[in-house]
Amino acid sequence: MEQADNIKKAISIFNKVNDYLMKTYFSSLINDITPKQFNVLRSVYDMQPVNVQTIAKKYNLSMSSVSQLITKLEKESYLHRELNPENRREILLTLGPKGQEYFDEYERIDQFIIERYYSPLSMEETQQLKEIANKLYRVVTGENSDK
Repeated sequence: MEQADNIKKAISIFNKVNDYLMKTYFSSLINDITPKQFNVLRSVYDMQPVNVQTIAKKYNLSMSSVSQLITKLEKESYLHRELNPENRREILLTLGPKGQEYFDEYERIDQFIIERYYSPLSMEETQQLKEIANKLYRVVTGENSDK
């Protein structure tokens, strides 16, 4: 019971930290796009160029749902899609100009938060935080992660 209580308290604290940081620093970015659109955009940012099927699989969405999300993001210049020159049946996604601006600002805010709030942690504490996060990720997903 004590372990479960500690875990619940830790999760609650992390949620409060994330809520505060989102409200204080990321609110201007959040108002532009929905959480699903952000997930798609973040995946494109991380993996570009990436094909539409990969996005659909990653989020367990139908191709039509992903297509609707992409159409909206492309219309607003967050994404750019084009046919894969090596496989003309495949559509590749990259960030559009507004998507690149979005992640430039996202990274700027992220760096500020790291410098302001995480820098008081020692190198040992940040290493422990990373190791705990990796272990939890492996337990939850059954995958191996050293990121």
